[in-house]
Amino acid sequence: MEAEVFSVVLVGVTGDGKSSTGNTLCGRQAFRTSDGLCSATAACEHADYLQLGACGLMRVVDTIGLQDTALPAAEVLRRFSLFAERTPLGINAFLFVVRWGRFKPEHEAALDGFEANCGADAISHTLLVFTHCRLSPEELRATLSADVPACLRTRLPRFAGVVGIDNSDPPAARASLHRSLETLAGKERYSNDALAAARARFNAEQEGERAAFAAAVADWRKGSGPVIIEREAAALQASENTS
Repeated sequence: MEAEVFSVVLVGVTGDGKSSTGNTLCGRQAFRTSDGLCSATAACEHADYLQLGACGLMRVVDTIGLQDTALPAAEVLRRFSLFAERTPLGINAFLFVVRWGRFKPEHEAALDGFEANCGADAISHTLLVFTHCRLSPEELRATLSADVPACLRTRLPRFAGVVGIDNSDPPAARASLHRSLETLAGKERYSNDALAAARARFNAEQEGERAAFAAAVADWRKGSGPVIIEREAAALQASENTS
């Protein structure tokens, strides 16, 4: 039976309606939500339900907000990656949730973190979901074609699809989400092996950056390396000031 589960993972920043979208999908209050400035999701949670149609038995996994400022970035990504424990057979779809309006720097940073953590291929398994969006599908497509920041425009063709919903109208939002998800039924899943490989690359890059920083600090303490230029400039300035 487990092999037939259609797995969906919610991704996004705190406060954009990620958990509310999960509740809309499940048709009940399966996940905690917060109206405040702090995220109500501190770790991965999941809920299962049966959906008539191509998807069948579904599992929705809610994750920590990728820009949760209450935790160090590395810890946020570690907790985010724990969705793999709840989707052992892979993921049919990621839902990257963004509140309709201005695409902010934190959205770009979250998308960058998502790709770095899960690999570039994850985008092709991802539906971009705009919450608080009352545009028709045609209006949404027209708006995205005419007015979208460059950082998002280059990625749009790589998404599996785009959908606008309003969680204040759960039946309509749920129907829109399921229609979009059904287009991914039967397609190859995103695998946990891909996640493991992406995480290994990410960790290696982080370790390389830490090593480079440590080497730069060591050079600075020895009075060698690029920072010596700043020291010489400061000494020259001090000499000029005293003369």
